[in-house]
Amino acid sequence: MKIPINVFIFVTTCLFLVTFLGCGSDTGDEDIVEPGPVEFKSASPENGSTIRPDDSITVIFTGIPENLTTVPGTIEQPKNRTTINGPFPLGDITIELTWTDGTQTLEYTVVPEGMVMVREGEFQMGSDSEESAKDEKPVHTVLVDSFLIDTHEVTVGEYRLFVEETGHPAPEWSQAELYAPTDKHPIVYVSWHDAMAFATWAGKRLPTEAEWEKAARGGLIAKTYPWGNISPKGKQCNFADKNLTHYWWSDKKADDGYAFTAPVGSYPENGYGLFDMAGNVWEWCLDEYDAGFYAVSEGVNPISGANTPQQISESFESVESNRVLRGGSWIVTSANVRNSTRFMLMPESTNYSVGFRCVQDLP
Repeated sequence: MKIPINVFIFVTTCLFLVTFLGCGSDTGDEDIVEPGPVEFKSASPENGSTIRPDDSITVIFTGIPENLTTVPGTIEQPKNRTTINGPFPLGDITIELTWTDGTQTLEYTVVPEGMVMVREGEFQMGSDSEESAKDEKPVHTVLVDSFLIDTHEVTVGEYRLFVEETGHPAPEWSQAELYAPTDKHPIVYVSWHDAMAFATWAGKRLPTEAEWEKAARGGLIAKTYPWGNISPKGKQCNFADKNLTHYWWSDKKADDGYAFTAPVGSYPENGYGLFDMAGNVWEWCLDEYDAGFYAVSEGVNPISGANTPQQISESFESVESNRVLRGGSWIVTSANVRNSTRFMLMPESTNYSVGFRCVQDLP
């Protein structure tokens, strides 16, 4: 009996696939087992990436690793596609993988959602420019330890959740909404005490003045603004522009798109990935205001009014002295959204142009 040529080709092809390619089987990475010692192939996210504390890391080996262990993290059932689960500690971490045939080191930076790490380093704090005030002088070298900082100012929505969960006295919402109308706008009408209470609830704190300025500079050296030395024209930040027609000091040639506050993140981030470090709302800092502090400031993690941030945080409810604000706001001129501009208010003060953001210490 003569077999039709098309049937012969089909049968031959299937036999070839079954014999050599495993026709009908799953050929994913976790089923490929290469001969010889089991070796590390890759990791996802890639080695050196930034991850979140509760993220998982997928590691692929050439085979199934025997006696696989990891520090830190926990391992699901070892196979050649293995998952390492958190939680992972904050900061720069090294994950040590060990198995019968070898070892592998992975390095990651662990940062909570909505925050970035500002790494330890020196910077020049203050300004000696002609437009700088006396309290911005002298320029001095400051070393700040690594810390985590919110990428954006605390929003109306975030603050509303804090009030609902804690029963903390709320701002007059109808008044606040005139200047910050949505949950994506920065909260306003919050005192320093309010900001400290929120930060404590969130497991964070307010930034020191030195931390704030280092973060605002975004890695740039001796620049006036977070983006450089060019005065804002409306695309860089929210300040007193043509939309504030009833303020004589507003820049009638600039248009930032908003009369009052803008939703957080409306303008480009700085070199550290931080939004609105210039303009939008003034931001409360931890420090007691001292006009002459720069002349006597310690060179390492300086803070006015205490020896450590913890000392202020533990007794903030009893604080009565003026507190520092930084960054300028929607109602000030371009000269007042400079990196080095300092302002102050009493800790119980509230205002339609004052808000805050938080930082978090690393272990």
